[in-house]
Amino acid sequence: MPNLQQTWDNSRFFTGSDDPQIAATARRLKAEIDALATLCAPFVEPVEAAAPLAPDQFEGWLAQVRAAHQQRTATSKQLGNLRTFISSVLSVDSRDASASEWKPTLQQLGAELSQATKALDIFLLRASDEFIQALVADPVLAELSFSLRHQRQLNDQLLSLAEEKLITGLAVNGLQGWGNLYTELSGTLQCTVGGESVGLAKAFNLLSSPDRTIRSEAWHGVNAAWESRAETVAAILNAINGWRLEETRRRSHHRTLHYLDKSCHQSRIDRATLDAMMETTYQRRAIGQRALKAMGQVLDIQPAPWDLFAPPPTSQSEGQSEGYTFAEAIDLIASAFSQFNPAMGDFAVMMAEKGWIDAQPTPNRATGAYCTSFAEPKEPRIFMTFEGSMNNVLTLAHELGHAWHNWVMQDLPRYKTFYPMTLAETASIFGETLVRDALFEQASTPEQKLSIAWEEGSAASTFLLNIPSRFTFEQKLVEARQRGFVIAGSLKTTMRDSWQHWYEDSLTHYDEMFWASKLHFSIAELGFYNYPYLFGYLFSLGIYAQKDRYGSAFNDLYTNLLRDTGSMTAEEVVQRHLQQDIRQPQFWQASLDIVDRAVSRLESLAL
Repeated sequence: MPNLQQTWDNSRFFTGSDDPQIAATARRLKAEIDALATLCAPFVEPVEAAAPLAPDQFEGWLAQVRAAHQQRTATSKQLGNLRTFISSVLSVDSRDASASEWKPTLQQLGAELSQATKALDIFLLRASDEFIQALVADPVLAELSFSLRHQRQLNDQLLSLAEEKLITGLAVNGLQGWGNLYTELSGTLQCTVGGESVGLAKAFNLLSSPDRTIRSEAWHGVNAAWESRAETVAAILNAINGWRLEETRRRSHHRTLHYLDKSCHQSRIDRATLDAMMETTYQRRAIGQRALKAMGQVLDIQPAPWDLFAPPPTSQSEGQSEGYTFAEAIDLIASAFSQFNPAMGDFAVMMAEKGWIDAQPTPNRATGAYCTSFAEPKEPRIFMTFEGSMNNVLTLAHELGHAWHNWVMQDLPRYKTFYPMTLAETASIFGETLVRDALFEQASTPEQKLSIAWEEGSAASTFLLNIPSRFTFEQKLVEARQRGFVIAGSLKTTMRDSWQHWYEDSLTHYDEMFWASKLHFSIAELGFYNYPYLFGYLFSLGIYAQKDRYGSAFNDLYTNLLRDTGSMTAEEVVQRHLQQDIRQPQFWQASLDIVDRAVSRLESLAL
């Protein structure tokens, strides 16, 4: 195995959060943003006049759009690189003082960039269809074709130019400030497990311990930590959702908007698609419940919330008593990826060789895992906390799936690489499935087969029960927030009821503090960051099931599908590449049939 790194090497960008070049870059970006504001100033007049351009005016305005677009793209890339770097530092050490100071500064620069180009954006949203047709025929501006088509659906939600700028400016210290507070809390809170004080990232990994006592202590420790900050997190959730509801109310001047409308638009799915997927999944929630019961039967327990990530009892007797090393995990994933596509396997190794993965545990490490990227040059990065469990291995495969998605889009224009959350999760879960299937094929004993079937069962319970319960909770939270401030006690009750709605009797009791411990509810920029995981899970299984049907042509189909995710809606992607309609329950039923078979396999091995 080549020399692999388990910590990031981002030195080609900056040497650290105290690098003087960061300040120099920020000053240069500020100047570029000011220049861009001047470049976009001419668009104010036609926006405020609200009159269509005459055809003989098209050429002159197209030249101005072209110049502003090129400058915005260049500035956005530089700002994106700087924000990615600072975020990467804070992920590894949430107490890094320099990075903590830079984060709000860069958020402010982002807001100023958005304000500088707001007149251009509104100009393009309100322009005539004839002008837009001329615009996308321009070779430089053609990359905006889908983006404009999609964004122009929001024309009737636009406010005045001054109001749009005001919302963007206020969000830095308002909406985003609350999200920043949660991030700081999650990185600095400590809990006690086995008499030792540990960070939340470490405690989360202990939920995969084979020792049920340790799992219980970790779960109770995490909940106790968040219980001590319950009122703070309640304030965060109320502020974030209150902000979103007020903005939605302000934008409902032509038609009343539902609180899910913005989320569906961001996810590039129709409301009919979301409804079909959620309703079909609820009808078949017993699949996930069966998985939990089978796992409980093997462990001779009635599963509790701290058992949701419990490993199979075979893991210690199968040569992995100490878990996987990082190098072994990369080797395992690369091998599985290579069976599908050798280039994908080589890519996984390259990520670790180049120091594009940070997985080494650190004291003040952020919780969770994610894939991000630098904009120029286009390079993906992965963050997670790796401590050797099979769950860690599959998380790494998940994030490498995301990274591969970014990699195959490298040559596309910038505006054709922005894919939605729904389609983002497709590639990541596809990567997980490749690893699980490869492991099952290699298994030679019933114990080894059970170990892999266990991971499939764990995925089924997570995606068919936990993810939907988050969606149900968030719906109830938003509806309650419409009526007023939601206190911590009510949030506990709502979360308990949401878990009961999906898990029913498959757990002994429910996680009432999950609203506080789960980062996704407190992401300022995104609401309903839950159902995209279910979408990606079921969608990726549906795609994966086509492998045998397409044979040698499947890799090209899959790659082309990924490349189209930045320039199509989810419905269009599926119709083009699979000739199916995801607004109908039949599509989701077929994917759930695949999960049903996997759970049946677990049940047979659990006997």
